[in-house]
Amino acid sequence: MCRPTPIDHATHHATPGTMKTAEAFLSAIERRAKWFAPGAQATFRANEELCSWLLDPLARWADAAYGEKAFDDAALGYARYCVGVAQAQQIYERAGKYTPEAMPEIVSGVYEDEGYMVPYMWAAILIYAFWPSMIGHIVLFRDEFLRRLPKNAAVLELACGHGVLSLLAAEERPDIRVTGLDISPPAVAVANRLLEASGHAGRVSFAVQDALRAGSAGGTATYQGIISAMLAEHLPTPQPLFASLAAQIAPQGLVFFSTALESAQRDHVFEFHRESEPLRMAEEAGLRALRMISDASAAVPQARFLPRATAMLLQAR
Repeated sequence: MCRPTPIDHATHHATPGTMKTAEAFLSAIERRAKWFAPGAQATFRANEELCSWLLDPLARWADAAYGEKAFDDAALGYARYCVGVAQAQQIYERAGKYTPEAMPEIVSGVYEDEGYMVPYMWAAILIYAFWPSMIGHIVLFRDEFLRRLPKNAAVLELACGHGVLSLLAAEERPDIRVTGLDISPPAVAVANRLLEASGHAGRVSFAVQDALRAGSAGGTATYQGIISAMLAEHLPTPQPLFASLAAQIAPQGLVFFSTALESAQRDHVFEFHRESEPLRMAEEAGLRALRMISDASAAVPQARFLPRATAMLLQAR
């Protein structure tokens, strides 16, 4: 598959009176990724209030940070992402197991490659509004995680990527402070660009750092909220992640955790087969699940594997 063209980082300014909304992303999908437009439209229209909660602020931030071109770039990134996922799943079906690249090659060939990561970052947030299997994650994240955090909570996002979940947290809860960490410099550059456009710079910060080393130093800080969205499957083994979550979450604090099951991608390394597997790892680390959801993509006849997205609301036991 060809590498996507990176987003133009020239400075852009939104034209007064043309405030962008979710419809800008849908229009771009229709123009630049027509094959995927019907599915995206159907998922969005069936969950319009929820998806608009996510995409309306993102559209404003993207337009202010990157200009009109951001929407076409996002649509192209989404299309290439969807094609790449389908190709990886076909390979997975034939091989019977994940076949990831070696981790050092993933770091240099994926996480440090701006041409790959920037379009990937757009796709990684658009799937929440355009894939039926991800809709429940928005509900859990907004209604049961963000809205239940204590007043003035300190929140940590591990592997923040594009930073949009952190920015949505700040948008939803004007009282909280959020720190986002990611190993990918291009991803953090996108996050900081959106942060500057969002108006939340006083309460949100992003930094390039290995998420699993965030709690390795003595005197570990504790947080009332931790976000770990779609990280575990990218690790050689997820147990250190759960140990880090347990070490850093304050008493009565909440963790939003999500992961992919039987869903192959270029940089998916750890292969979950059962919803009980991440749940058991969380429990063994000293966490307990308050809520769990798991939604599947459309089943392929005679397929051995069913791609799913699982999310949990966790708390220290």
